[in-house]
Amino acid sequence: MISPQDMKIIQIDITNACVHSCSNCTRFCGHHKKTFMMDFETFKQAVDSLDGFDGIVGMIGGEPTLHPEFERFADYMRQKRVKDPVHHLRQPTDDMLCYIRDHMWHEDGRAGLWSSLNSSYYKNFEVINDTFKTQLLNDHNNTCLHQALLMQRKELGIPDEEWVKKRDACWIQNTWSATITPKGAFFCEVAGSLDMLFDGPGGWKVEPGWWKRQPKDFADQLHWCELCSGCLDVPKRISNDERDDVTPGMLEKLKAIGSPKALKGNCVVLDVEKYKEEKSQFHTFTGANDYMDAGDNQRTSKGNRNLYPKSFAITTRKELPTLLSEEQPKDWVLVAEDKDKAKQAQAYFENVIINPGCIYLYDDVTAFNVHARSLAEALQHPETMMERLWGYYPADKVVPVAPQLPYGKSYVIYGGGDRGKYAMHRLNEEHYRDSNVVGWVDTNYASKGFPVQAPQVMKDLSFDYVILAVEDARAKDAMKQRVLELGVEPSKILWTMALDW
Repeated sequence: MISPQDMKIIQIDITNACVHSCSNCTRFCGHHKKTFMMDFETFKQAVDSLDGFDGIVGMIGGEPTLHPEFERFADYMRQKRVKDPVHHLRQPTDDMLCYIRDHMWHEDGRAGLWSSLNSSYYKNFEVINDTFKTQLLNDHNNTCLHQALLMQRKELGIPDEEWVKKRDACWIQNTWSATITPKGAFFCEVAGSLDMLFDGPGGWKVEPGWWKRQPKDFADQLHWCELCSGCLDVPKRISNDERDDVTPGMLEKLKAIGSPKALKGNCVVLDVEKYKEEKSQFHTFTGANDYMDAGDNQRTSKGNRNLYPKSFAITTRKELPTLLSEEQPKDWVLVAEDKDKAKQAQAYFENVIINPGCIYLYDDVTAFNVHARSLAEALQHPETMMERLWGYYPADKVVPVAPQLPYGKSYVIYGGGDRGKYAMHRLNEEHYRDSNVVGWVDTNYASKGFPVQAPQVMKDLSFDYVILAVEDARAKDAMKQRVLELGVEPSKILWTMALDW
């Protein structure tokens, strides 16, 4: 065992409410007759008690974003522990799995969040990504394995001498975290959860320096290890199976406290005698990330739409005050004088994850969210808000967006100048090897001196997109009008200056 002061993480359990009831959860979600919500003063005391701890202080549940005061808690965490600004998820992303992998695990982060990426994460999106440099996110819609925890070692016939060695080498206590619950501080997060589940005597007093205790000081909490099989060679189960593996005696304990999960039959009872015969086939986890590695580290997928925009309202600058005061949009607002451009922007934003705390500039379209903290006061005066809309936001939250040119499509390039040549050059690079230029046109085609045709040929071509290859916005608008007159749909028209090549 190790002292909490030597751990990378110490958790604060702010609730055991959750949207899931995962198999063999370390917080035993699904077994509680009544969920708890930590009060703010207890949370504040918990954070303050960890002054001087150089590791990560985590907020965890259950699902912590379900806490009704989550925003207040996160603000206090940032005030106390976050020295440098956090800038997660400012740019749009269409691959949250890669973003989590590449950006969100930081051992030097002083504040961390453990979340299942539910709709409450979206509700708190801005404050989360302003606060938590370290985020351990897992929607549990995957094949990660959770090891059985509710198996008593005495039922399994583990003798004392063997037990003590295994207990002291437990991967959970040695590679994960101590914790603070509403009932005190604990040397191990599972001990804290067991104390909550079985209404134990509580933990140590939450006071400055409690986390400096050494293993010799753990004696008054080690009785919880007798109920936990985290250190033993026991079965594992896919987390989204949502059944717990238990020993017969443990099942009776769970029924005695009125566990909804046990009473509904969502427990798999171990055949102890058969287990003793087959024990050699089971192996305990040994490291902090073993359970995710077992599921190929798939923490989320594009099928999880919880973090994508919920709705869009389209308006003009002139009509914005009326929209805000009368229709009261619930999520994103797109401001544009050209409705076709707004719809094109919406088609893009619907399929990427964007931060409700940011304002996005997509070509001539401005996209903002009515829940942005920057707009809290401005929304009280919608008649003047548009006059300085961008100015309400800090610079790092004003985000120009250049959508990436789609791969594997067929294109017509409209423009025989330098931008047209650049577009032709890029589309012939290896990066776009699956793309196909089916036409190159220009209004002044006869004077170019190289193979460029009249725009009218587009009527006879089959293509996915036409690229307006010009820098000047007014010239672009004139070109777009000609293309529209040729019967091309607005959604097929792209502008080189609004693309990320």
